[in-house]
Amino acid sequence: MAVYSPLVEVVPVLDPNEKVAFDGLVNRLTSDDPGFTRRIERISRPRRRLRVALAILLWTLAPVCIVYGGWTGLFMAVVGIGYGAHLIAKQSGMKDNPSWWSSSSNRPGATPSM
Repeated sequence: MAVYSPLVEVVPVLDPNEKVAFDGLVNRLTSDDPGFTRRIERISRPRRRLRVALAILLWTLAPVCIVYGGWTGLFMAVVGIGYGAHLIAKQSGMKDNPSWWSSSSNRPGATPSM
């Protein structure tokens, strides 16, 4: 007896001609209005100050969790210290292209377009 799964992922795929047209629009927008492109890229980047403040808060609360929380507090402190270290060590995302950029390197198995 076959089981039907209603959770089917539908991924929209651009036709190669549409992809070329989209990439052309994005390139033209980037060259025509670099200020707008910077603002859009800034939206998708996490703010460094917020990450640092959260890491410091987690590190400050860790000793309090250890003193008042017993074994559970010790576990919470270790998790908080680890996540704070992760926040500090994490580099801010944007390498070459913004996250909305249509790039074949983002899709496994896709051939790069030239």
